[in-house]
Amino acid sequence: MELLIWQMRTKKGYSCRKLADKSGLSKSTINNIENEKTSPTLEQLEAIASALDCRIIDLFKE
Repeated sequence: MELLIWQMRTKKGYSCRKLADKSGLSKSTINNIENEKTSPTLEQLEAIASALDCRIIDLFKE
């Protein structure tokens, strides 16, 4: 499944650093997830979804 974190983040006008700060994750973790270098954990997806004010399912392409 394709993740839409980058698209959701840029749509909100957030930099990678801002999403990292709002989610409590590191900038490198956000970057690695967006670039598919690592798969996010459920906890990371929850943190990102909360920071982007969306549901976890919204982070995935249908």
